[in-house]
Amino acid sequence: MNATEAGHPRVSRVLVERYLDRLRRRRRWRRLSVTITVFLALLTLTGYSILWHTKVFDVRSTSVSGVKVLTRQQILAAAAIPAHTPVASVDTSAVKARLMALPRVKDAWVERSLPHTIDINVVERTPAAALPQADGSFQIVDADGVAFDTAATASAIPAHIPVIHLEQFADPAVKDRASTVAGALAALRALPAPVRSRVLTVSATGPYAITVTLSPSKAKQKSVTVLWGGPDQPDLKARILAALIGNGAAHYDVSAPAAPAYS
Repeated sequence: MNATEAGHPRVSRVLVERYLDRLRRRRRWRRLSVTITVFLALLTLTGYSILWHTKVFDVRSTSVSGVKVLTRQQILAAAAIPAHTPVASVDTSAVKARLMALPRVKDAWVERSLPHTIDINVVERTPAAALPQADGSFQIVDADGVAFDTAATASAIPAHIPVIHLEQFADPAVKDRASTVAGALAALRALPAPVRSRVLTVSATGPYAITVTLSPSKAKQKSVTVLWGGPDQPDLKARILAALIGNGAAHYDVSAPAAPAYS
């Protein structure tokens, strides 16, 4: 009696062949996947070595944009990017940090550009006002109140930059000095361009006692004074002043925007 007759069905040869064929295909795919993985790993390692450890893609030029007062040479010196170092290995964050250490630089961007270039773009601080110092010099600040330059004398102050006189704040440690400067700068920022271009000085005896002096609008006037008050509601005060200033008065008071006055 054979196996089939004993109740044990014989496994089809076709099924066995199909099973073995699947095993062979799986082995081929495993070998292929291993080969591909090894190839990609070698390719990645080779690319890494070429980019980071050879001079195939080294730094050969640095482009600089955005400079106005600073020179290209000053930017390159501050960036301190070694020549012929691999582009990929340049630490752009460290380069930016070195650029930001320049007082005149407000912001900077550093980017790698294969095969051989580092691109640097800077934004310089723009002078907004000058602050008198005890030694007779002037500290130049931007609209945010950040000091980034000095002028030895009044004649050395950039054109059209108003002077902020802080009569009560000879001691820079006085806590209200910073808020007063911020209020004065907020006033300057809020003024419409035609009015801002007439600003001669800004004076303050405290954070809520800011006065703006404008160039005269009439031949017989010596100057025009604007009692600005405190740092609150600068945009509203500026709009009110712009509406009133056509009257040709010598004195304006916008310290209380709800009840402005002029004479």
